[in-house]
Formats: sequence, C-alpha cells, structure tokens
Amino acid sequence: MTTDEEHFAGLLRHLDDGPDRPSRVDLSTAIREARRRRRNRRTFTASVAGVAAVAAVAAVPLAVRAGRPAEQGPPMATGTSASASLPPPSASPSLPPPSSGPTTCTPELLPIPGGARKSLVTGGDPTGRYLLGRSYLNRGFSYPVIIWDGDRAHEVRLPGSDQQLTDISPSGVAVGGAYVGDRPQPYVVRSGKATRLPGVAAGEATAISDDGRIVGARQVGDRRLPVLWSDPGKPAVDLPLPGPKWEGIAIGVDSEGTVVGKIQNGPSGATQAVVWRSGGKPELLPLPSVTDGTATEFHPVSFQGGWITGTAYRDDGDTRFIHAVRYHLARGEYVPLPAKLNPSAGNGRGWMVGPLDHIDAGLTTDDGLVRLPDFDGGTGRYGAGAVSISDDGQVIGGQLDTKPDRRTIEMRAVRWRCH
Repeated sequence: MTTDEEHFAGLLRHLDDGPDRPSRVDLSTAIREARRRRRNRRTFTASVAGVAAVAAVAAVPLAVRAGRPAEQGPPMATGTSASASLPPPSASPSLPPPSSGPTTCTPELLPIPGGARKSLVTGGDPTGRYLLGRSYLNRGFSYPVIIWDGDRAHEVRLPGSDQQLTDISPSGVAVGGAYVGDRPQPYVVRSGKATRLPGVAAGEATAISDDGRIVGARQVGDRRLPVLWSDPGKPAVDLPLPGPKWEGIAIGVDSEGTVVGKIQNGPSGATQAVVWRSGGKPELLPLPSVTDGTATEFHPVSFQGGWITGTAYRDDGDTRFIHAVRYHLARGEYVPLPAKLNPSAGNGRGWMVGPLDHIDAGLTTDDGLVRLPDFDGGTGRYGAGAVSISDDGQVIGGQLDTKPDRRTIEMRAVRWRCH
C-alpha cells in the first residue's frame, strides 16, 4: 500500500475540484481522517529533516555486487525460521529475452460498476489479464474495490473503510486491506468473496505469489513487522529481522519462497531492501551507487521474475535526489537503466512504470523511455499515473485525469495496451 501522506495527498488532489469550482469533498474531514490514519498506520519511509527540494536525476546506477553485513552471518540452509513451513520450491520459468520493448501505448477506459465517475487502478497480475482498482461514489472513506478480468468488471465489497486491493495472482486470487474501526485488516479475495487473513490482529497484505503465498505486515503499537502467510488458510508468521529494533514490511514473494521487503533499524533508521530466501535469515542488499555518490536509502516497490525494482534516494544537504534502480537477484548486482523514472511497479524483465513528473507517467525498458499518452495522443496533461505492468510489457494499469467540462477534472481508471 502507499504511504498515508501519498494516498491522502493524491485523494485530496483528485477529489478536490479547486477553489473556483463546486466541491463534493469535505476537506476538513479528509484532513482529520488523514491524520487519524497516520497515527494508526506508521509509514516506513524515513524522511530527512528540512528537505526543501526533490530533484529527479538520470537513473543510471553503477553495478554493485551483492554483499552481506557481518552482523547477519551466512544464510541458513534449513532451520525453524518463519519460512520453515513453506512447501517445496517450484520451478520458476524464465522469460525469453524480448527483441525490444514496447514503443507505442494506447489508453482504454476501464468499465466501472455503478456508474462512478471517479476511479483508479491499484494493481495487476503478471500476465496482464487482471487489474485491480476502486471507485469513488461519495460515500465518505468507504470504497468499492474492483477486479477487472479483461474487459469484465467485478465489484467486491470489503468491510470497513479505505479499502484497497494491492496484488493479484494469475489464478485470480487478490490481496489487500481495509480499515475496520481504527485497525487495518488484511484480506484475501477468492471467487469474489473477501476473507480476513488469519493470525494478524492489525496489519495488511501487500503481495501474492503465483502459488498462493502472501506477504505483508502486522502492526504492533507504532511498529510494523513483516509477515508471511504460507497459504491463505494458515496464520501469518513473522519474518526474522536483523535485530530487536528493526521494523518494516514485505512487498513481494515468489513461488520458490523468496521474500523481498523494506526494513529499517528503528523509526529513524534508513530504509533498506532486504531478501529472505526460503528458510533463511534476512540479507540486506547493498545500497546502490548513483550519480555523484552512494544512495542513502533504497525503497523497493516490486519483486517479479527475479528483479527487485524501486527508488534509491541520495540526500545532499536539504536536497533529496531520486533514482530508479533495479537489482537482479540471481546475478547479485544493480543493472543500469537507460532512462529516468520514479517507479511505482516493475515486471519480470526489470522494466518499470511510474510518474515522470507531476503530470506525466511513463514506461522505461532496456530500449529507453515511453511516455504514456492521454486520449488525445498527448501525455496526460491533466495528470496520469501508472501502477502495474505485465511481464511482457503490453498491459499497463493506471489512471488518467480527464476534463469532461471546463469546471471538473476527474480521475479515470485506464489500461494502456502497448506494442
């Protein structure tokens, strides 16, 4: 899930019609709700005091070989860690090398049950068959969530408020969360039915593997601790951490039992990417080399096909520089990207989608950058977002801010078809 600041900033930006336009949103209520969410669900993105500017620079990290801090020791081959109950690893098919990445993308509006005028995409599966999202029907903070199977839209009701589905497997099993009272609760959706995941009093589910393993976090006071559900019917188990003060969240899992997350040493610690191999201890990934130095933090956003993709930050005084980075787990190195991007998601080829600036969204492949167009063939001049990409790069899920009249800007869930 996105951080509270990101989510509510986006919510207010899209739902507020502006000072000179009629608005259906009670901004004071929204702000109070945002503060309540922030108190009850801490973010794990360490901030830099006094950051005055964010400058995006060319994302070309140097190759860095994998290393492991001395405090962690060698990985365990077997043992009684949180991953010990996993089923035997299954073979992970490798993707054939593509001749080239997509160069042209065309947006399509996704159908919305109930006729809601505002909607967005929140995730998708690696095949491109399924997309996830939600609509806004002016019901306060309670949102119908949607699963798109191709062109068919299925509305799913989750209890509570702030409902969101975050990931879905190729077999159509989705995971996400919702607030019930003041507590976030993790859910799995199978055959249109939402079921609360067991073993977590408060927490969230962020990702699901092809064979049904689920990861996320449980909330303990002001901390989140990464967890794994070996299947939807079994209670969550904690993933081991480097020390007693560490905290964080798991963001990806594959069918071999490898889990990727982001953790930090205490609430003010720098965020780092971490890998748990099946039955093993946590392995902190090295911080990547970026332009003019070494990154201060690395926030992974996805783990797919052996690629860990995310954002590296380098702080220089009051300025924070942003770099898109990708790490190939089997090779144990960061692999350079030819174009800059602030990634929201990556695929099994290491390609990424995400915002380019405050207006446009794009796709970066090994061949370069493709800006995602709006319906007029432009680049989403009223705003665009991309949050999922299929492994072949041909299906991207996100949103476009449309302007149906002179007074209104509306966010609409879209799918880009790319070739």
